[in-house]
Amino acid sequence: MLVKLKAGSPTAGFRLDQLYNKQGNRLTFAWPIAATIAELFDKIGWFDQVLALVSYLVALVATALILVSIYNSMNERRREIAILRALGARRRIIFSAIILEAAAISALGMLVAFGVYLGIMFGAAAVIRAQTGIVLDPFQFNPVMLWAPAALIGLAAFAGVVPASKPIGPMSPSI
Repeated sequence: MLVKLKAGSPTAGFRLDQLYNKQGNRLTFAWPIAATIAELFDKIGWFDQVLALVSYLVALVATALILVSIYNSMNERRREIAILRALGARRRIIFSAIILEAAAISALGMLVAFGVYLGIMFGAAAVIRAQTGIVLDPFQFNPVMLWAPAALIGLAAFAGVVPASKPIGPMSPSI
């Protein structure tokens, strides 16, 4: 229950605190409100750290899955790469093409992910606004929206280094 005290009575909160909080354990009166809210956030502050840890773990696992997927995709193209080498393509050109292809696959994935993000955010914003009246802006800038996609594209390009570095000659026995 929310109780609004009269502005002219600074001792009313103290008296209610003494009456309800000190006379047993059946009722609780939150007074002073600032100290009570601070104490509440101190008690549940660890939960925020747990959620941050879980989100980092999810991002790490997702990054590993993306890297394995790109590695397998590039590894399956070994035959095509061997044909390009047989036709006279230089190693540097093939190496660059594989790295750029891995980065392009990741960049396209980032575009799809951003589209999914916008869809989820617009839906969540509508529900939150209807339920609570709080307005969320899906386009509000956050630095993570720049460095996270750039880092994942960089990791994808790095994942392309391994298959691009594998020795494939013009007369490779894997053909």
